[in-house]
Amino acid sequence: MPNITPSRSAGTIAIRTIRRFVVDHLEDLSEASLLLGGPAAQRRFLRLVSRLRQASHLGPHLRREIRWFHGLLTLELVGDPDATDPGHFCDIHPDDLVVTGICRLADAMTEVLCALPDASAPADTPAAARPARDAA
Repeated sequence: MPNITPSRSAGTIAIRTIRRFVVDHLEDLSEASLLLGGPAAQRRFLRLVSRLRQASHLGPHLRREIRWFHGLLTLELVGDPDATDPGHFCDIHPDDLVVTGICRLADAMTEVLCALPDASAPADTPAAARPARDAA
């Protein structure tokens, strides 16, 4: 567990945590975005990566884009007419090993998002004492 002190804001901790996850899995996340959403989704993911690199905190736009990407990974965008290139995931055979990799990435991203500090709680509040919240 990182040393979280009251002087660090929850937003700064969140952006660093998400940035670290994306950097650690960049190639696999990029490939997953292409497989699940096509070239347009991959470009949107790469724009998200660029914004994450430049951001100093987790603002509303970044939160929306992170939710979008998480929805892409978890197939929550299936059937969404506003989704970027919906249906690309249909080209992947369920028995393909890439499916297991994407599922692991989705699970890992879910864990990262659920573990983020609550922006309304002081940075020194133990995680167990914080109320439940939605990811990102």
